[in-house]
Amino acid sequence: MEEESWQANVDKLSARGDRMETLTTLYTHINKQSSMSRGAIESLLRSPALYECAAVGDAAKEPMVNISIDLIRTCLEQLQLDTSDAQLPNLLSQALQHSNPALRALVLSLLLKALSRQTSGANVLTLPNNGLILHVLDELLQPESQCSTTAIQILEIMLGQWPADLSVHLKLMKMCTENEVIRCRAYELGVVLAKRNSAALDNVEFILNAALSELDNDDVLLQASVMEILVPLAEQNHCLNYMERMRIFDIISSRVERIDENPMDTLLIPSIMKFFSKVAAVQPQKIITGYPRMVASLFDLILSEDVDCLPTAMDALANLASSVHGKTLLQLHHMPTMKKIMSKYSDFIKNLSAALKIRLLNSLDVIYAQESPASAEISSILKMWYESFAGGQQVENIMEMLKTPFPDLQLAALSLLKTLCGYVWGIQAVQHTAGAIEFLLSRHADLHKDVKYLKWEIMQQLSVSSEFTAVETVRFTTYVNEGPYHVQSKVNIATEPQ
Repeated sequence: MEEESWQANVDKLSARGDRMETLTTLYTHINKQSSMSRGAIESLLRSPALYECAAVGDAAKEPMVNISIDLIRTCLEQLQLDTSDAQLPNLLSQALQHSNPALRALVLSLLLKALSRQTSGANVLTLPNNGLILHVLDELLQPESQCSTTAIQILEIMLGQWPADLSVHLKLMKMCTENEVIRCRAYELGVVLAKRNSAALDNVEFILNAALSELDNDDVLLQASVMEILVPLAEQNHCLNYMERMRIFDIISSRVERIDENPMDTLLIPSIMKFFSKVAAVQPQKIITGYPRMVASLFDLILSEDVDCLPTAMDALANLASSVHGKTLLQLHHMPTMKKIMSKYSDFIKNLSAALKIRLLNSLDVIYAQESPASAEISSILKMWYESFAGGQQVENIMEMLKTPFPDLQLAALSLLKTLCGYVWGIQAVQHTAGAIEFLLSRHADLHKDVKYLKWEIMQQLSVSSEFTAVETVRFTTYVNEGPYHVQSKVNIATEPQ
């Protein structure tokens, strides 16, 4: 199709009766071409008629909407979005302001791909103006959006170039005054940007302050949502300094201490636990010694056996106990309760659903994981906790999970077993469990390949342990040398008939 003929078809889109045929012609042609001229593609992307075709209508119009979006996708993929092009915001404006959420989602996903390529290559192009940023912010103001997360990821990359732009600031302020859905998008964006550094936090502090004001809202569910959004702030020290300055910890802790005055606040407990446990993973002393009521509430939540709250509670305890300092403080201040919790976990591993058992095993894996060899003190603490969970120096609870038909549960159990074998007492627990070594050495053909590989990794650990005899070590080494997926050959002995 010549350039003139292409343009004739673009112009022909204005004739409503022939649109489906014209769209099909354009789509067929562009898919046959390895590349088309930028001018030809831009002429189509600037056509208002194309976006009329992409507007959602009745069921009869659906084929036209679908082919319009596919045509726009192909055009943009051939165009290769150049974010340093000053004309790009204008070229994309009709698509980014379109009434069809699916079309906006398509353009934003392609834009994110282009930006991701730049960031992975450490070559983020300079934006010539704030046009693209304003268009993407408009997506967060849409009452119906399929891609607010994508928009936030784009803004995380782009807003660093225009941190103090007045137009951007005004649009962000507008978001903080809209309905709760749009406000929460603003808060999520504010948290993502604040995590970068202190200067970025200063630029979006007004958003964070607006989020904090929601904690006085009468809507408990909204408060829970906001608290979930604020959790990532606990991952950065400069954000922790901000939260201390704003007395966030005291404000949230007081909600727990006065829970009897407002029973509806019990709905906030899981979100509060998640928030404080994230902080404790970074600064365990601040939470474990500074807010003992929070730790006591976490223990109560686990011991209550409320299955709706257990996933969050188990993850929270794992965060509290993930660091060496956290383990030491929990043992120092809460040793009897920690033993009680681990004993309760022993009941959970027998009675909970498969999904919650996996969550429990994963949380224990976090607690027992070690980046460097554990000190004698930490090893002793963990041994005490483990034996409260296992009922002694054995791994029977874990082996029971390996007898289930669920590969995900088997993998979670083996992952924990591998972590435990990083301790001498863990290897000894395997030794003391009847059938454990035999299972690890078995070559069951029906096991999932990832299960076979984890078994092999554990046998690697055991093969270099000094806890076994020379004969056992040779047996383990043979298994390891054969590899994780070795299949034992079957020998058939033929006998000559008498």
